[in-house]
Amino acid sequence: MKKFHQTEWQGIPFSSFHPTSSKTLASAEFYDAFYRAVFEKYPNYDTLDVDWRRSKDEITDWLASTMPDRARVLSVGCGLGYMEQRLWRQHGERIELHVQDYASQALQWLRQVLPQDRIHDVVGGEIGEFDLIYLSAVDYAMPDADLIDLIGSLRSRLRSDGTLLMISASYLDESAGQQFVGKAKDGVKWLLDTLGIRHRGQFWGWMRTRLDYQTVMRNAGFHSITDGFIKTKRQQTYWVQSCI
Repeated sequence: MKKFHQTEWQGIPFSSFHPTSSKTLASAEFYDAFYRAVFEKYPNYDTLDVDWRRSKDEITDWLASTMPDRARVLSVGCGLGYMEQRLWRQHGERIELHVQDYASQALQWLRQVLPQDRIHDVVGGEIGEFDLIYLSAVDYAMPDADLIDLIGSLRSRLRSDGTLLMISASYLDESAGQQFVGKAKDGVKWLLDTLGIRHRGQFWGWMRTRLDYQTVMRNAGFHSITDGFIKTKRQQTYWVQSCI
């Protein structure tokens, strides 16, 4: 694993709405403040960054292509719910889609699209079992122990032939190596980072290699593991999944 930092998202500088820390992971209060800032800046999904939306559209279309008709599906940590609103609008008649997120502010737009009985604050026993549970761009914000606990707990929410899927937004290409290579100005940044002098922005989470992801899955009790990439002209996004 490798830590990484972030200074903004969707054109919103983090420092504009909340104190940032290069050492402490973003808190629930940070995410709530962030989502409030998003809703103040943008009126709806269609006004978010167009390149980001096109990338998410490709992932959503790939995801939908893996779902059989009448599949019962749960998105854990759906955030703004951009992918989920697209799934609902294009495939809501053939799949039963449920969503969950941990930030109370995140679901403001999604509540205007999905029926309320499909939106959950927690993944409790009353919502039943699913054919597919997926986490898209969720793992980056969780250390290994927490991620293992989370996906391990989701095993009981899967049907006997169900699948758990993680789609990464923070894949670390192990073939790229860990050595520092760069221009002189980048070398100065690297030195300041090493000495702990430069403020790099908000500590945003972890990047993981293929081996890291597979180890997390196995430690959570999943063993029949497959993985690959969503490959388009725009992106190469890593995914890993397992049946129970």
